[in-house]
Amino acid sequence: MRSAILAAASCCLIAWCPSLNAQQAPAPNAASTQPQTSQARTIHLDVLVKDKAGMPVSGLSQQAFTVLDNGQPQSLVSFTPVATRNDPSAVSVLIVMDMINPGYDSVTWGREQLDEYLAQENGALRHRTSIAAMTQDGLEMMSGSTTDGKQLLAEFQKFATDLRPVTQRAGWEGLEQLLQQSLQQFTQILAIEQSRPGRKLVMFITPGWPMLGLWGSEQDLHSVQQDFNILVAMTNAIHDARTVIYRLDPYEIGGVHAGPNDPFYYEEFLKPVTDPKKATFPYLGLGVFAVHSGGRVLVTGHDITGELHNALQDAGHYYEITYPAPPAGGPNQYHAIEVRVNQPGATAQTISGYYADPQLVGPQAVAKKH
Repeated sequence: MRSAILAAASCCLIAWCPSLNAQQAPAPNAASTQPQTSQARTIHLDVLVKDKAGMPVSGLSQQAFTVLDNGQPQSLVSFTPVATRNDPSAVSVLIVMDMINPGYDSVTWGREQLDEYLAQENGALRHRTSIAAMTQDGLEMMSGSTTDGKQLLAEFQKFATDLRPVTQRAGWEGLEQLLQQSLQQFTQILAIEQSRPGRKLVMFITPGWPMLGLWGSEQDLHSVQQDFNILVAMTNAIHDARTVIYRLDPYEIGGVHAGPNDPFYYEEFLKPVTDPKKATFPYLGLGVFAVHSGGRVLVTGHDITGELHNALQDAGHYYEITYPAPPAGGPNQYHAIEVRVNQPGATAQTISGYYADPQLVGPQAVAKKH
């Protein structure tokens, strides 16, 4: 059974995630004759189209796109191609160094690789970039962004550099503590990114936080419902913040990785959760969030600099698309999104879905009413 540590943390995470109510309709306007329902909202998509070589495709017209929401074609409200080469501010980048989940050697190597990346081409970066660090004492994040890699490097060196202390709780409680800290700081990042305009690429240098897959079946009903509330809130927050998540894994080829320690373990939990009773720990994994955000998990074997360059290819030309929100279909109904492109060899990357009419389930729902 889970301890009270993570159970209490879930309440804080839900409170920090305004997106738990993001899909609800605005309050009615007395001066308006139009009913304010969920159908009055629009769903915004940032769609990246790639060719066979994985490079962004530009020059496509609206007629080349078909958007499906729960399998149903949607009529588009707006369609805007965005040329990031002409407008670098259309995309911003946040690089997050995780200093609590990886081991000492991985953190040290990741920092060296980040230093190397920021120093390349005399520090000239194409897109405005900022740096954050997940630390034992909380999230450290620079206040602004810049295209000057040298300035970023200087800022990063000011961040707390304490690594995970050896006195941290061992076993189940220690893993829960890491999961709690990671989810809290991830939620803070989403809240900050939601306040910024445009499309954001958030790149975590980390193997991810504990997925606790071996214990998932031991969670009681209330615990699983709490995880479902967090899952709904974070899924919608990622969409509302127009944030694309990347997990850049400092995986060492030849290491011993099995079960939850396998860098590809997240792939077993990519199916959307539609039943609150099935929202076990692994569905809160960073790799799962990355794929569902339209981002990627990059595991190339001890090459963070290469993974950064690979991920930044996705900062190219993209398309902003909106369509009317379909009827919710009930509280917390998951709406799967698929974008098809009528272009030989082209594929589209965007969010995989959202939860319509999000409502708290479990004890939190009762507490909120009183």
